[in-house]
Amino acid sequence: MKPAVLIVEDDYIIQMFLDNVIRELGYINVGMCVSGEEALKLIEEKSPDLVLLDSGIRGNIDGIGVARAINEKYGMPFIFITGNTDKGTYERIAQTRPLGILKKPIDGGILKNELIRIARNLQTGMENGD
Repeated sequence: MKPAVLIVEDDYIIQMFLDNVIRELGYINVGMCVSGEEALKLIEEKSPDLVLLDSGIRGNIDGIGVARAINEKYGMPFIFITGNTDKGTYERIAQTRPLGILKKPIDGGILKNELIRIARNLQTGMENGD
């Protein structure tokens, strides 16, 4: 079973890049959104296997707030994608326990490797009944 991925990113060009990589790997893109509020709604509706999450998105809930909600309510894995490289942001991101943190500009090869690694772990979990 191919993983279902939700893209939470407010930059259209980066959305398209992420979508292309997901589709290139044969994974399923269950949606794209630009705000924390939209992200939480789509997570509830679509139950993705993985969320690609920008830290600085639109709306009243930033990416870190979405990550906290994922941890509290859904328990699904997520990878942060961020252009914010300051120590404070990284510490806040790390506290949410993401599976990875990718810096912008995103290296396509690194992104593919991360997605493949996570998909293998998800598949192993599914096979073990998790």
